[in-house]
Parts: sequence; C-alpha cells; structure tokens
Amino acid sequence: MVRRFGWRVGLLAAFLAVAWPGWGAAQPPLDPWPMPAERPLVGEPAWQHREGRERLLRELVALFQANYWDPGHVDWAAWGEMHRAAVAAADDRRALDAALSRMVRELRDDHSSWLGLPGTPDAPEREPAATPRLGVQLSYVDGRGLVVERVYAGTPAAKADLRRADVITAVGDLDLRTAGSLFEANAALAAALVEGPAALRVERGRVAFDVEVVASPVPWLDVATRPYAVMLDAEVGYLHVPTFNEGGVGAAVHRTLHELEAAGARALVLDLRGNLGGRLVEAGLVVGAFLEGRWARATARGELAWVASTAFEGARASAGLVSQLVQPGSAVIGEARVERPAWFEGPVVVVVGSETASAAEIVAGALLGAGRARVVGETTQGNVEAVRAFVLSEGSRVLVAIAQVEGADGAAFDGGVAPEVTARASVLDLARGVDPPVAEALRLLGRLPFTPGRWF
Repeated sequence: MVRRFGWRVGLLAAFLAVAWPGWGAAQPPLDPWPMPAERPLVGEPAWQHREGRERLLRELVALFQANYWDPGHVDWAAWGEMHRAAVAAADDRRALDAALSRMVRELRDDHSSWLGLPGTPDAPEREPAATPRLGVQLSYVDGRGLVVERVYAGTPAAKADLRRADVITAVGDLDLRTAGSLFEANAALAAALVEGPAALRVERGRVAFDVEVVASPVPWLDVATRPYAVMLDAEVGYLHVPTFNEGGVGAAVHRTLHELEAAGARALVLDLRGNLGGRLVEAGLVVGAFLEGRWARATARGELAWVASTAFEGARASAGLVSQLVQPGSAVIGEARVERPAWFEGPVVVVVGSETASAAEIVAGALLGAGRARVVGETTQGNVEAVRAFVLSEGSRVLVAIAQVEGADGAAFDGGVAPEVTARASVLDLARGVDPPVAEALRLLGRLPFTPGRWF
C-alpha cells in the first residue's frame, strides 16, 4: 500500500505508527547465510556495492524477525535467502528499491511496506489554482446525464445542496443526456462554470429542479479529507467520513454531529465507504461520539500490546473527550482529544464497502460488536495491522506490521467486517436515483412504511 515514493494516499491505510518502549530490543537472528568480513565502503553509498546491499538485506530480515507481530508468519531466514540474488544484483537504486518492495509485499499483510530513502515525492500535477470547480465526483450514463458519485464538503456543490445520486441532465440549454461521453458532458459543464453562474437541471429520484451554482477554486487535498454531512429527511442525518489519517478529523466529526443534531437528526447513517483507515486515536474520537470505554485492542507475539479506549473528562455535556492507546501497565502510547464533544444517543447504521480498511473497519466492527450500530454494505478488506516506521542504518525507511488489531472482546477482524445486510451501489443504481446501501440503512432505521416507528 505505501511504496517508496511517498507518504501519499497509501498511508491512509496504515494505523498510527507508535514507538513502544522495549520494542526492537530483541537480538538479531543468526546469519541466514555466510557473509564476507565487513569492510568500510568509502566514497560511495554502501548500497552501490554488493556487500552493502547484502548488509542492507541482512538488516531488513533481522528487523522483521525481531519486530513483526507474528514471529511465525514466515521462515524469516528463508524469506531473505529467497530474495538475496535479486537484491545483490540490483546495481542501481531503482532496481534495489523494486527488489526490496517485492520482498516486503510478499508478506501480504497489506501494511508492511518498503519506503526507501527519504526524498521529495513526485509532485502531483495540479491545474491552476484559479480554475473554477463544482466540487463533485461525476460519472456519465448515456441517456441520463452526469451522475453525482460524491459531493465534497465546503464546495460550491455542497453549498448548492447537490447530493450523491443526483443526476445533472442539462447545463443551461444544453441537454447532457445526449452528450455521448463523460468527456463531452464534463467539458460542457466546465465551460459553463468558467463563464459564470451555471444553471443546472438536476433530477433527484423522480423530482426535477433547477439550481444555479457559482464555481470557485477547490483545494482538493483539503476537501478530500473533510467529513461531509446532509439531512436525508427531517430526522435522519447522513455523515461521510473519508479518512482518519488527518489530525483534526475527530474534532471535525464532532462539530458536524452537533450541526446535524441542531438540524433535527435523531438517527444517523455513518458512511465509511472509501475510508482506508488512518490514525487510530482519531478513529477513537469518532467512536467516542457513540460509545464510551474500551473499543479495540492489539496483540503482538501472543501478548496484549495495547488497548484503545475513549473517556469523557467529567460530565458529557461540558467535558472534553480523550481517545487513548494504553499499554499493559498504563503507559499511554497514543492520545487525541476534542473539546465540546458530541454524544449521539440515537440509532446508527454504518455503511461500509469492499474498500473500507484498517481503522475504518475497526470502527465499524467495534460499534457493531458493542450493539451500538448496525452495519450494511460489503465485507471490508480485513487489513487490521498496526504499523511502526523504522529507519535502517543507510537511511532507508520501512513500515513493519507490529500488532494485529481486534475487537475489545477479542473478536477477529482480519477476515473483514461482514455487514448484516449486503448491498452495493453501482453507477446505474445512482443514475436511477438510488444508493442501495443507504436505502437499506434507512430501512433498518425504520424509515419505510412497513416498519413504522421502529428503529431496530
């Protein structure tokens, strides 16, 4: 998931890396193969010499053998020997990083990753900052128009109350239903946004309406991580949390929950689709809006490594909320706080997808296991390791899965969190104005006529 070139999107799938006292103190393994006597390698980086590359490989094997959460995951010496020839033969840095990346990927835990030497990541290409945007993710369905798959918080689309499963059928006098492709329809929309206020014809279910939008520059790196919320009806709020990887996500969720409750929300659909995980203490702040106390734990090498918990510091109405990772013996190894926390007491349905991973699926499993929420959607990925970053002697970085996370009661999530009701949304579903997982969530919340007045 994380590769050499960056602390990028892949890191969203990793939990907060924590340095635990005492970890890494194990003795290195016996040499898996004989090595020539070490000699100083002067004038060039050590990796440019065969001896230096083999030394790096030995150090990497020793690191995993001493720190990997499951010491019996592989035969570590055999693992190193299997990749020895490729590493030794890699006479340029790109080939060396490729060989070591393949080696770590072979562990197949979806968290351990070879990062390589630190450097400036390739800068993503960006359009000019002044380019006006609507702030949506769109698909095209011939005969229907531009289908809204996602609305980003704080953007012109959100301010215009566009929503997922809306269909933009026309821009001004131009009918998008016959545009023929996403490229042509998107080009027509972009041209209208550049010219000034754009008049959109929108269908939501069977209802058509007109809306005028004024586009503005959209800071994608910022809006992509913001929680997005809307009222689905007079009593049901909808909250999409796209990641736990940014500091402040928990606080933003609590502010948003306050806003939903002020708008009349008495029940909630919590959407974690597309959420690849992130910082477990931030995820804990979100759990703390619905559940207090222990909600997850991690094991490593057959022992309890730490417990994740949430607690209010005083009366819920006025106190702060703290999310902690605590080792046996009460050593705190991770912590996050939020002031003026929300405490949502209404029924909750969590929506997950096949791409929901790491901290996000642990949140879903914890709320389900505690009886605090129902879960609909698709079985999650089952990528529930916690990682720690290590720096090797020649400067390369590597992420090592040092713990396996499970429910507070020991429930295993490594096979993924299975929803009680299976549902997925295709673009064609959205084009018809239906998001099946959300529809199932509403059914569970008692919003359909055949379950009047019942939540669960």
